[in-house]
Amino acid sequence: MGDDVVRLRLAIFLTAVASGQTTFLPLHVSPQGAILDSSGKPVLLRGLNRSATGSGNADANATDQDYALANQLLSMNVVRIFVNATWWTNNVPVPIANQPYQTYIDTLIQRAKKYGNYVLILKAGQFPEAPCGSTGVNCPAPNQGDLNCAATPSVCPAQSTSGTYIDAALAFWDVFAQKYAADPAVLYDTWENMTGLDAGTWSNNENQLIATIRVYNPKALIFVEDTGTAFESIAAGTAPDFAWSNIVWNFHLYNASTSTCTEPASPRYANWSQNFDALVSYAEQNGHAVAITEWGGCNDIEPYNTNISSYAKTHSIALVYFDNTNLIAQSQLTATGTKVAQAYSAMAASGPAPAIILVANAEGDVPTIAPNTWVEIKGTNLAQTGDTRIWLGSDFFGKLPDQLDGVSVTVHGKSVYVYYISPTQVNILTPPDAMLGPVQVQLTNNGVVSASATVPAQQVAPSFFVFNGGPFVAAEHVNGSLLGPTTLYSGLTTPAKPGEIVVLFANGFGATSTPVVSGSLTQSGTLSPLPVITIGGVTATVGFAGLVAPGEFQFNVTIPASLADGDQPISATYNVFSTQPGTLITVHH
Repeated sequence: MGDDVVRLRLAIFLTAVASGQTTFLPLHVSPQGAILDSSGKPVLLRGLNRSATGSGNADANATDQDYALANQLLSMNVVRIFVNATWWTNNVPVPIANQPYQTYIDTLIQRAKKYGNYVLILKAGQFPEAPCGSTGVNCPAPNQGDLNCAATPSVCPAQSTSGTYIDAALAFWDVFAQKYAADPAVLYDTWENMTGLDAGTWSNNENQLIATIRVYNPKALIFVEDTGTAFESIAAGTAPDFAWSNIVWNFHLYNASTSTCTEPASPRYANWSQNFDALVSYAEQNGHAVAITEWGGCNDIEPYNTNISSYAKTHSIALVYFDNTNLIAQSQLTATGTKVAQAYSAMAASGPAPAIILVANAEGDVPTIAPNTWVEIKGTNLAQTGDTRIWLGSDFFGKLPDQLDGVSVTVHGKSVYVYYISPTQVNILTPPDAMLGPVQVQLTNNGVVSASATVPAQQVAPSFFVFNGGPFVAAEHVNGSLLGPTTLYSGLTTPAKPGEIVVLFANGFGATSTPVVSGSLTQSGTLSPLPVITIGGVTATVGFAGLVAPGEFQFNVTIPASLADGDQPISATYNVFSTQPGTLITVHH
């Protein structure tokens, strides 16, 4: 059976019915300077920059797997994407992606959202050179726009990234904000370097940029960065503060140059944290949130990394690491990546702890579990607010995923495989290892661990998969078409006929002749002895009973010829344990 078929079948059979898309709640800034979602819960934004999306080859070599891996290894919930205004306006082709630039950027936005990330959009440089090829041979230098401007002053307004000229930025934001006006996952960053401007020009520019975005997004979260001294002027009372709500004071804080890394230290990082404290205090006391959307990279040696990350956690500051290529190498966290992952997990841990209310067989809600069995966990704060999805193809790295968006589970001290997550329910596949008596179940949500739940366990916990929560068992005709009353899925389901061989699907029937390979998408092996299956009180002939996919048993059963038309009760018994009561199969001559 193909992988896609397995995932589709499980999507139909398992109790949780999920859209596969994360639901994002709108964000706002509280009067105390905290970023909250629309339910009032704090949202500590933490994530990565994708800075190469606005220059060179537009980061078009990046894959869906890159994004998935970052979310698997880091407790992150935001991606900052650079958008080249000239490329956007002209909608130039991106050769590697084989897409127009606007379509390509939307692809990246949807990709980031798929893994539970808010998307912070930054208008990057307006360099006119089109995206180049994968080898980089034809890529312009990062400062090419500045060089063109120096050589030909007439192109300066179009290529400016200093904030001196904002007409192109206003035109860009007018179109972009209108396109994403209804998307609460899209956040806005007005940075344009903003260097060399007096405080008055800077303030006027920023207010125009904010006003342009707010035409279409009246309550959008907008990140604003200054010239390097304007925030100090506001805090000192010598420059006006913003009258807008939902503004985030945004900072870039870099460490000093090291080795071949030539990024100079940010003045606000000097004498840490004295130069920064007054700005954070003023912002939060005046209803602005605070973010550091560029930190780290090639020069974040200690104590810099710990200083920034611990300060962000203590002061509830959004944190976005600059160089996404510096954290992961060959699908593993680098030494720096491990520190960032630990910091982000610690930030996430300041949220409410997950609480387990029920652990039960995913079919029938019987509160007993078994090895290699689909199990549901119900409770509160089991995943991040708005994060509701099943596993996707991009979550697989050679085996079933053992976490989704920072949600993982252990049963009897062993990691399990996570199929579905939401704030109130998580579905898992238990490992094949033997478990008897009470076992401990723990769930981790982005670094925060729940209290253990004690659950009865036995060698088998049989149940039928059912369509849409029941009561009709998940079944097929031998040609693969769905079996059930014609009204169940109109045009797709038809009843079984007496004497017909049908295919049933079940859960929790225990060990098979071939040992289960933990985490493998390919499973096989038969049951011995065969289960006893009765339909309408009549024992049916079982021709085959075995494992055909992860946690999925298949029974080939002959419908008893003596059965009358109608919805007949069905039960399977194995090793003295029986499937859940109340299940039905429809029979019609």
